[in-house]
Amino acid sequence: MSGSGTERSNFRGNRPLSSNPPHSICVTDRKVVSFTHLWTIDHFQSYLDDPQSPRVLFSSYFSPNFGPHTDTSWCLKLYPKGVNEKSVEYISLFVKYVRGRTDLQAKAEFSLINSRGEFHIVRKTPYHIFPTGGDWGYSEYLMRMVLTTQRKSELLNADQSLKIFTRVIIVGESSSSIIHEEKKNTYESLISLSTHLNSLLTSTKDNCHDVTIIVRPQQYNNLTYENKSSHDIPSSSSSSSSSSSSSSTSSSPIDGGKSSSSSKKNNNNNSGAGNHRTKRKRYSTNSGGSSGAGESSGEANHDETTSTALALLSTPTKTTFYAHRSILSVRSPVFAAMFSHSMLEDQNSTIEITDLQPETVRALLEYIYTSNVEEIDEYNAVEIFKAADKYELEFLKQKAELIMMNSLSVSNCTMLYIVADLHNANELKKRVLNFIMRNILEVTESDDWRLLVEQHPALATEAFVYSAEHAASCACSS
Repeated sequence: MSGSGTERSNFRGNRPLSSNPPHSICVTDRKVVSFTHLWTIDHFQSYLDDPQSPRVLFSSYFSPNFGPHTDTSWCLKLYPKGVNEKSVEYISLFVKYVRGRTDLQAKAEFSLINSRGEFHIVRKTPYHIFPTGGDWGYSEYLMRMVLTTQRKSELLNADQSLKIFTRVIIVGESSSSIIHEEKKNTYESLISLSTHLNSLLTSTKDNCHDVTIIVRPQQYNNLTYENKSSHDIPSSSSSSSSSSSSSSTSSSPIDGGKSSSSSKKNNNNNSGAGNHRTKRKRYSTNSGGSSGAGESSGEANHDETTSTALALLSTPTKTTFYAHRSILSVRSPVFAAMFSHSMLEDQNSTIEITDLQPETVRALLEYIYTSNVEEIDEYNAVEIFKAADKYELEFLKQKAELIMMNSLSVSNCTMLYIVADLHNANELKKRVLNFIMRNILEVTESDDWRLLVEQHPALATEAFVYSAEHAASCACSS
């Protein structure tokens, strides 16, 4: 065996990377530029009511404020009564690549903003190769009747204006490179730092902690929650006008009544937010373009224990952890606020947590100290997700959200639907709504769904409306 030329691996399970350093390190980089534009269309209802209104409206030109694509120009195109005969009951919305030197790969995110600044009807296209002069978007972005019926009428502002918020994300070519010795040493140092911080957290001999965290969980009902839609495959306006490509759902509303925070994307450059208003005089019904430039076409007692270094003191009702306020503060804005505003936690250096399980807090602290969680799976992802949202740990929240998306089933989709809506997890909510739509008979026969209908009828209604609108979109485009 020794002459076979093979070498026994030195890797061991559950060992830190610092004890198994790689022989070489490679980094793959990709340039990503993100920029936004806000378009306000005054008296939008008049475009829907007036038979002589313009067929298409254009926003002004907008561009990235910095990065490699500042010389490009973009605009929005909106068809108040649809881009073709199949979409006459819909508002069609597209982003157009007006001017640039080369074809670009990009995607767009569209949303409507009501008078309270809340985001609704969020639609995200997949990436698309834009030639100069090409556009991409939705021929069936939103049914026109949705703007004037039921509570969706709040999508129009008090002055009947419509506000459209758009984000364009451009991606470039990726490139890989070997990290040179200096960068490699830095990388290995970070790994070592993570290992040392973890030992600081788990050591039973550490006497320099200055925060005591007491976890005393209380029982709660997963389905108890106070509650706080248009769906075709994106296309170009030209293809929508001349072809009959099939449609399918691609998105869901954000928050449904709560303001949404912008999603944080790693390695993205967020470039500026343009703002443009298209005005229309109330008395004018003549055909014509919108005013404004750019009118070109086309988330009591205790016993000591040493069974785990983290749970130093525990009983069936209480578990105690020791930590360091400097580390908690720099990693979590919520902990930082606790220690900087003379709150109760600041006065006695004790934090009591009643809405999380000890295992969840242990995982939370592990992430805070090491930027990693070894044991996160479909069984604990929901609780870790809630904890990450509570303490504003975005990357941990995203990791848990991805695991929940990949573990959707008839038995858990109702609970995940509520969790997603409560915690503004828009991608998760979209995935759950699509799952419910595809399995609506099985889902609606479950006990969890019946409880949802009783306790949160608005959420149940939203799911049915989403499914119905998708079915109508598919029937219209087939």
